[in-house]
Amino acid sequence: MRLSPRSLLGRLSLAFAVIAAAAILLGAWSLDRQLNEAVLSVHDLVLRAMAEPLSDRLRAEGIRALPGFPSPQPGSAAHVAGVRSSFRYVVLDPAGEVRAASAGALPGLPQRDLLSRAEASFQVEDGAGMHLWGLSRTVQTPDGPLVLQVAQDMTNIFAVLDDVPRAAFLPLVALLTAGAVLLFGANLGLALLLLRPLRRAAAEAAAIRPGKARRIGEEGMPTEVLPLIRAVNAALDRLDEAFARQRRFSQDVAHELRTPLAILTTEVDLLEDRATAERLRRDLDGLTRLVNQLLEAAEAPPRAPDRLTDLAEVCAATARALAPTAAATGRSIALLGEPGPVWVRGDPDALGRAVRNLLENALAHTPAGTVVELRLRPPATVEVADRGPGVPEAQRALVFERFWRADRGTRRGTGIGLSLVSEIAALHGGSVTIRDNEGGGAVFALTLPAAGAAA
Repeated sequence: MRLSPRSLLGRLSLAFAVIAAAAILLGAWSLDRQLNEAVLSVHDLVLRAMAEPLSDRLRAEGIRALPGFPSPQPGSAAHVAGVRSSFRYVVLDPAGEVRAASAGALPGLPQRDLLSRAEASFQVEDGAGMHLWGLSRTVQTPDGPLVLQVAQDMTNIFAVLDDVPRAAFLPLVALLTAGAVLLFGANLGLALLLLRPLRRAAAEAAAIRPGKARRIGEEGMPTEVLPLIRAVNAALDRLDEAFARQRRFSQDVAHELRTPLAILTTEVDLLEDRATAERLRRDLDGLTRLVNQLLEAAEAPPRAPDRLTDLAEVCAATARALAPTAAATGRSIALLGEPGPVWVRGDPDALGRAVRNLLENALAHTPAGTVVELRLRPPATVEVADRGPGVPEAQRALVFERFWRADRGTRRGTGIGLSLVSEIAALHGGSVTIRDNEGGGAVFALTLPAAGAAA
């Protein structure tokens, strides 16, 4: 199975791949954004939870109600102990002076650029290498408006929460990629399953041959495809009807010609001028052969091979039937090769027509006084060898085309016989080829699949 960009399956696969890649990127970006927002929301809730009790005490009692009043001096025991604490706070007056502070609040706090704002969040790196996330708000107290700033040190164990989005990003991308691959495989399998009716329809269409009533089945076809299937079947019906009309016309013309040809042949035999009679008889024989070939070409193609046929008997019967005609023109037919049965699966009448057309073609091209050899070679090949001018290699692919002739101006004929041989060979799963005959002339070889011994 090849996924061509022009095929429906290839286009579906490409669309699935693009959608999966877009889903991975968009999903990873969305998850990263959601995780970051969740972390920020958690931090904000924690900071507010720490700020509310301090704000309530400030509103009620003022600055003296806080345990950090006055602020510990840097280097003192209280300050050193507070550095190890995760949470810290400061209280500033409107001028930016520190009125109270918890242990370890300095030097990360205060953030004086936020004094003019009623409430704001911030992040800052302090001089000790600590990463602080904080909240600044203005509180109305008995001592006047004060600014409370609380912060959490994210370099402690709580920083794990901050690293969650970064740490989870690659695993999430891997998970989404695996999901996209599974989704792509499932979609591809579904597409293959949905396209099975189309592949079946293609196989049925490829099996249709002229003269067969078989059509593309509609069972199980998608509704979108049914109009196309019905249109193709209707076109095949019209083609069969046209072929039938053409076949009936050719049969009628050929049958109508047989009667006057028989009368002319009888009248020619009564002529006293034997030289003129002989010349006219040759012309009538050519016309009779043309009519017979037109009838054969107009007949419905034989059915697919369904029974065992002795190819040796077909060759012997055909040679016996054409022997008088060959003798009348100073030529002869020699039957060579396998004497016993050579079994093939096919229509004996159709195979007989193929062998007869090969012999008639050879008799028409071999000089008078020579022998046309009909050879039967194992496992199931019929060879007809003549002593004529041969067939140039450049023309060997053309001689089996209907109505093609290389010598239209010098020899009478229709160019139908060899095309019938090619059609019959193909119908039976065989082939017909041409090669040079040793000593001059051509060898036409009809090769068929051997069927083994008859039951």
